[in-house]
Amino acid sequence: MSIPAKWRNIAGIILIVLGCAVATLAVATIWLNKVVLDTDEYVVTVTPLSEDPAIKDAVASKITDELFKRTQAEDLAREALPEKADFLAAPIIGATQGYINEQVRKLLDSDEFVKIWKESNRNGHEILKQAIAGEKGAVYSEEGRVYLDLGVLFEIVKARLADRGITIFENVRIEDTGRQFTIFEYQNITVARQGVHLLSGLATWLPLIALAFFAASMWLSRNRWNTLFWIGLGFAAGMAVLLVGVAIGRGYYLDAAAARRSIDLPAATSFFDIIAGSLKTTLRRAFAFGLVVAAAGFIMGPYPLAVTIRASVAKLYRTGREAQDDIDMEPAGAWIAEQKGILRAAGIVLALVSLVVMDRPTLTTALLIAAALIVYISVLEFLAGKGGTKNG
Repeated sequence: MSIPAKWRNIAGIILIVLGCAVATLAVATIWLNKVVLDTDEYVVTVTPLSEDPAIKDAVASKITDELFKRTQAEDLAREALPEKADFLAAPIIGATQGYINEQVRKLLDSDEFVKIWKESNRNGHEILKQAIAGEKGAVYSEEGRVYLDLGVLFEIVKARLADRGITIFENVRIEDTGRQFTIFEYQNITVARQGVHLLSGLATWLPLIALAFFAASMWLSRNRWNTLFWIGLGFAAGMAVLLVGVAIGRGYYLDAAAARRSIDLPAATSFFDIIAGSLKTTLRRAFAFGLVVAAAGFIMGPYPLAVTIRASVAKLYRTGREAQDDIDMEPAGAWIAEQKGILRAAGIVLALVSLVVMDRPTLTTALLIAAALIVYISVLEFLAGKGGTKNG
């Protein structure tokens, strides 16, 4: 018993919507597993932060302020100066702070800091991604905070200052809270942990579920090119929604971070942007992927514009044939007619692979590839039809 056309259409629409929703979630989940939960990829992603001016400024200020806070340097300066020269204490301390900040910046501008940053992130990443155990590492999460332990940097700075004759900080001990440099903070840590564990567990299944929905919609469809068009368009729309969500989430997070004093806002902004930047690159690539799929479905579909494009390509071909009547294209047309399915699939795969291998595919790039695919398939269809007609 065949399924009535009405119910086939309704079921097909539902399957496409479900497939696009699951595929959207799958892309985000794959990114989460690849970048956030994979140590090597995470370190590669956050390494550029060691060169970020906002990070360096915040770390230099943190180390300088903590050293002076623990030594009560201004009070010591006042005690050392004659009573009449007491007014010189503040300028002396200010100049000393500037000098120490300069020395810290030299350390942060060196390759040594880059190595410390990489090693710290690598050593602490296991704890960061679990966000549960509460163990302490170079970078770890506690009560929803992700922070860098500056203990190693404090020791290096104290040693360098001592070499230059500034020994007042030699015996300074910095407690845990003083060494902690918060770079990211979030609320509802328990909910976040549960969400991460759930998504990471579904990472393998979500793409398969999405493909199953798409395959079922194609099976029910009376016009599969039309269905392919809507699958590609829906997938691209899902990526666009995620991109908008990232932008909205950034504003919400930074507004919340600005209301807290425990976090350096410029540093938190840099951290959020570099993590979110990786996600946005993935989403843009997937968006372009969806556009190319939609383009393939569109050009072969029953849409008036698609029919016009195919007719225009056929007209161009006929014009070329008239100018070169001595060239016999019938054998080529016959071969193309026989291999049309393989050639068509090869063109689509080549277009999709071109997008995947690009580091940062743009909307313009996707449109150009889609246009090239449209021309390729149009030419293919015309030549196949020509060869088939002659053969008949």
